[in-house]
Amino acid sequence: MKRFVDVVQYVVLAGTAIVLLALFVNEPASPAGDADAPAGAAGATVYAANCASCHGSDGSGGVGPALGGGAVVAAIPDADDQVVVITDGRNGMPSFAGRLSPEEIEAVTDYTRNDL
Repeated sequence: MKRFVDVVQYVVLAGTAIVLLALFVNEPASPAGDADAPAGAAGATVYAANCASCHGSDGSGGVGPALGGGAVVAAIPDADDQVVVITDGRNGMPSFAGRLSPEEIEAVTDYTRNDL
C-alpha cells in the first residue's frame, strides 16, 4: 500500500509542476505589445479612451470636428501633419504629448485615417 501512495504522490507532484510551468510559459502579452493583434486595434483603443468624447465614437464629430469617413484625410492630407496636431494640439484641441506615447499617437493617426 505504501508503494501505491508513493506513486500517487509522484504523479500529483509531476502534475502540479506541469500546471505551474504552463502558467508561466503561456503568459499572455500585454495588449500594447501583442504582435498578433490587428494594427487598428491599438488605435481604436486609444481613440475610444482619448478622442471619442470630442470627435464622436464613430468619428462623426461633436465638440471637435468630424474625423470619420475620410474627413480627417481631407482636412489634413499628410499623416505627419496629423501627428503634429495630436502631439502639440491646435485651436481647442489639447496636446497629447504628455498623455500618449509616440506609438499610441501613430496608432490613433493610422486608425482615424484608415479605419474610422
